[in-house]
Amino acid sequence: MRLRILMVALAASAAEATTLRMAIPGRPPGLGNPYASMATGGVHPWGMMFDALTYLGDGGRVEPWIATSWEIPAPTTWVFKLRPNVVFANGEPLDAAAVVAAITFLKQPSSQQLFAANETRGIATVRAIDPLTVEFTTTKPDAILDRRLSLIMIVPPKAWAELGADEFAQRPIGSGPFALDDWGQTSGRFSLNRNPTTWRPSRDVETIDIAPLVDSTPRAQALISNQVDFAYNLGLDALDDLERDGFKFLVRERSPVEALALPNTRKDFPTSDVRVRQAMNLAINRDAIAASILRGLTQGNAQGAVPEMFGFNPEIAPFPYDPDRAKRLLAEAGHPNGFKMTLAARLEGKGPEWAAIYQTVVQDLSKVGIDVTLRLVPAQEWLRMWATGDWRGADSTPFGWTSTYRDAGRSIETVSCLKPGAFFCVPEMVPEIEATAGDLDPASRQQRLRALLARLHDMAASLYLFAQIETMAFSPRVQNFRIDGSFARMEEITFAD
Repeated sequence: MRLRILMVALAASAAEATTLRMAIPGRPPGLGNPYASMATGGVHPWGMMFDALTYLGDGGRVEPWIATSWEIPAPTTWVFKLRPNVVFANGEPLDAAAVVAAITFLKQPSSQQLFAANETRGIATVRAIDPLTVEFTTTKPDAILDRRLSLIMIVPPKAWAELGADEFAQRPIGSGPFALDDWGQTSGRFSLNRNPTTWRPSRDVETIDIAPLVDSTPRAQALISNQVDFAYNLGLDALDDLERDGFKFLVRERSPVEALALPNTRKDFPTSDVRVRQAMNLAINRDAIAASILRGLTQGNAQGAVPEMFGFNPEIAPFPYDPDRAKRLLAEAGHPNGFKMTLAARLEGKGPEWAAIYQTVVQDLSKVGIDVTLRLVPAQEWLRMWATGDWRGADSTPFGWTSTYRDAGRSIETVSCLKPGAFFCVPEMVPEIEATAGDLDPASRQQRLRALLARLHDMAASLYLFAQIETMAFSPRVQNFRIDGSFARMEEITFAD
């Protein structure tokens, strides 16, 4: 009996030794449907479960992933060579037919409400040349198709067809290093186990046990009390205490530039006047926010790009803090007493500092006479608002200049007539935006992007705020943790003895 108890104890100890316990803000919107929303943040279950054709690494470089190489034999033709012998966790092959099935699904009319469908709108056809070769043709030259495809996770076509999107979301199947065991909607925690069929195997981690905790304080407490080994997106004020207690942490500036949408498409609303949009940008004391709330880890931004992104314009100067000039511009625009507006914001997926940032922005705007009502909305509601352009009575909403490609071209599309449900539209800019998107000469395209960003800055196309920041803290037990561009490489983690 004693031997049996000892063996059980040793087995439990071994399981604990290979389990990574994590605390994150919540489960993904849409759960395991990788087309329903966008994967935000470096620590995301989709990065552990799924793979795309390409991958965006540090510095915005495009890396081979499921596709090992690609070429552009004609301006509207791309040919991708796939990695051999890749299979999904259920045994289906991840081959050219699976890629074609994924793109075909996203191109059909019934899929157009899905977030990922927007990334396929420029694809005219996709076909399998052979089991490991896929050819894409585009409606016009697209200089960043390889970047766009980094957002489209490939799913097993047979399982997707048999389960349907809703059931697949509950039981997702991918080709990544980990496979979902259970979303834990009754237990409160969910877990992923090592996928033995993956092409990128995990080193030490057998199981990832995840506690979704909405507030940052319980995540920090779980780490301090040894309930978890790793906590994501903690408050910046908690990092000093954690460091003193021997924990390691990483603070990273993410590429999405957070901003407030300032519609010029609503001709009956004050933000249709460039002077009002400029006044709102002049009203915000970004330096004070960066120093007091963001602890100097980032600074105010004045364009829809950060330095690591292709097309970033180093010549664009930030908007100064000048409330007196802001008041003068408002008066010139016919609003000497300001105006009222409603801001619909989401907090899920962002650092805990953003609630305080929004409140401070509201206070700064009130000092120049703009009375803002702040309304918080769930992430899924915000996604519907953003995708459709129906903001449900709100006059503005925060958004990240969509720079998940680490390319300013995609950011610029966000504030143009090309965005479905566009809120900012300058029709005469569309030909240049489209020409830039199809410019396959990197040097020429970079100059075009810089010029467009400068023009959008002068137009005050949004109320520019800050690049998003994400924080990660972990125990000394966790070794070799790194984030490379889009996602943390959880399969590379090892455990200290």
